[in-house]
Amino acid sequence: AFGLTHPESYHYLRQSHCIADKTINDKDTFQDVLNAMQTMQFTEENISEILRLLAGILHAGNIEFMTAGGAQVASKSALCWTSELLGLNSDQLAEVLTHRSMILRGEEISTPLTVEQAVDSRDSMAMALYSQCFNWIIHKLNNRIRGKEDFKSISILDIFGFENFEVNRFEQFNINYANEKLQEYFNKHIFSLEQLEYNKEGLVWVDVNWMDNGECLDLIEKKLGLLALMNEESHFPKATDDTLLEKLHSQHSKNPFYVKPRVAVHCFGVRHYAAEVVYDVRGMLEKNRDTFRDDILNMLRESRLDFVYDLFEHVLSRNKQDTLRSSTKHRRPTVSSQFKESLHSLMATLSTSNPYFIRCIKPNTHKDVTVLTICVKLQTVLPLHKVSGSGDL
Repeated sequence: AFGLTHPESYHYLRQSHCIADKTINDKDTFQDVLNAMQTMQFTEENISEILRLLAGILHAGNIEFMTAGGAQVASKSALCWTSELLGLNSDQLAEVLTHRSMILRGEEISTPLTVEQAVDSRDSMAMALYSQCFNWIIHKLNNRIRGKEDFKSISILDIFGFENFEVNRFEQFNINYANEKLQEYFNKHIFSLEQLEYNKEGLVWVDVNWMDNGECLDLIEKKLGLLALMNEESHFPKATDDTLLEKLHSQHSKNPFYVKPRVAVHCFGVRHYAAEVVYDVRGMLEKNRDTFRDDILNMLRESRLDFVYDLFEHVLSRNKQDTLRSSTKHRRPTVSSQFKESLHSLMATLSTSNPYFIRCIKPNTHKDVTVLTICVKLQTVLPLHKVSGSGDL
């Protein structure tokens, strides 16, 4: 019904060059997901709408382009399947993916895109569809679980591990920034506040020395910090990754938590709480820019499917004006600024909660045993342990 074939046929599924995993039974896992959705009272129509949209995203990834006086769609089959599954007009979809529309002096101007820009348009549309569908599922789950006004809950935050690969890029920078922020929260509660509690109770014990990573966070998120400079450069059309690196070196080369490599010409480093990480700036500005244009949003609002329309209706309502006009008056937030806002929202939620920390020891290679060390606040002296170098809590 959705025109799907083998997973290796889809651009979005074959990038990792890993289609199968002996430890994972995809068929059983898929059935588990369906059972879970039914348990949470997703209707058959809800489930079908979600699967239809995901299939549309897979087909969208297979839309390829060629150069012919600007980008032109080269894969009609993928275009037709995407249009059918998302409830769109195929000609309009092709136009939006290959041309940029804007209002100039009251007149709509259409500008041809290059093949690279058309690929960005396709991918940004796919990411927006996936993201909004994910948010819709979470919202539905929370509404199903939530009780009365005095509803109390236990929330689980699964903290992703600190990352330091052979080559670290934009993704690792944001992940490690989040880990740095959560480590600060961990330090405050487990070391600072608990030790103050022990002092108030007059307990005899030895102070535990711990590293305050506030200065490292200042380097990343304060005024003229790494994030601010990255976002500033992302708004300049002529800015490049090299100009970004020049600004970072110029502003922070004397900061003890900033590292200016002597040899690597495309890198900068940060001395995080867990380790010193060197980041490659190549591709950072491109990944940081939100290329999901307003004319793509308008097209999705015209979908024949209520599900697709509903996913984006509330996104556009924040502008309270025609989205084509809004692009000339408002800067769309960058990816990292949205990540920062989301992280700060999470920290605000954590600050109103009573935290308990569980440090997970990673399972063995057979993935059949997981040991948990649980740290619970008691009315007696707690053994205080430093966080492991991996950053896992």
